[in-house]
Amino acid sequence: MLYLTPFITAYCLVLAFIIGAAVASFLACMGWRKCNGESVLKGRSHCDSCGHVLSAHDLIPILSYVKNKGRCRYCNTPIGPINVIGEIIVAVAFVLTTMKYDISVKLVPMLLFICILYLVSVTDIYAQIIPDGYLIFAIVVRFVYYLFFEEFQWQSLFMLFVDGFAVSVPLLLLVLLMEKLWQKEAMGGGDIKLLFVTGMYIGWAENILAIFFACIIGIIVGLIQQKNADTQESVYFPFGPSIALGAFLSMLVGGQLIDAYLSLFI
Repeated sequence: MLYLTPFITAYCLVLAFIIGAAVASFLACMGWRKCNGESVLKGRSHCDSCGHVLSAHDLIPILSYVKNKGRCRYCNTPIGPINVIGEIIVAVAFVLTTMKYDISVKLVPMLLFICILYLVSVTDIYAQIIPDGYLIFAIVVRFVYYLFFEEFQWQSLFMLFVDGFAVSVPLLLLVLLMEKLWQKEAMGGGDIKLLFVTGMYIGWAENILAIFFACIIGIIVGLIQQKNADTQESVYFPFGPSIALGAFLSMLVGGQLIDAYLSLFI
C-alpha cells in the first residue's frame, strides 16, 4: 500500500515523521517525569528552569526549539538539544521502519518497539535506570502480536523464548564472571533485560549483531565524551541507549548484513 503511488508514499512518510516527532516529545516528557518523581498523567508541561507553564506554541516538536533558538521564551534559559535530537531520531526511525514494513499489521508492534527503546534510553540517560514496567509492556505487546497475528505452534513459541534468552543468558553469565574477577559491576541488570526484549523482537542472530553495533556506538560516544569532558563525572554515558540504537540498526539492516556475511562461506 505504501508504494501504490508517489503521492501516497510521500504522504505516509511525512505523516510517519510528524507522528514520530510528536511521540518522541511525549516520551521524553514521560521519561523525565518518571526520573524526577512527577506524575506522568497530571500537571502541565513547564520550563525546568523558571517553572512557567508552556503553551501549545512551545510544545511543537522540533519547530518550537528552532523558533525559540534553543531557549525558553519566558526566562531565556538555554535548553539542551537532547530532546530535539531525540525527536529527530525517532521521527527518522518511524519513517525508516514504515518503509521497511509498509502499511501492515507488523508495523504497529515495531513502532511500539521503537517507542520502548527511546523511552528506556531517556530514563537511562537521566537517571541510569531502565524501568522493568517498560520492558514488561514490550514483552506483552510482542506476545499479543504473536497470539493474534502469527500462526500458533509450540515450536515457534519456544523459539520466541530462545530469541530472548540466547543472548541475554550467556551475557549474564559472562557479566557475573567478570564481576567476580574484577570485584565491581561490569554491566547493569537493566541492560541485560533490555537485550532479552530486543531478542524477542529482532531474533537471536540480529540481537548478536545489535550488541556489536552497541559496542561500537558506546566506544565512539565514550571517546567523544572523554575528549570534551572537563571532569571525570561528565564522561559517563549509560549503555542502554547504545543497545537501543544498535537494536534498531540491526532490526533495519541486520538480516541483510547477516545474509551477506554468510554468503561469503557458501
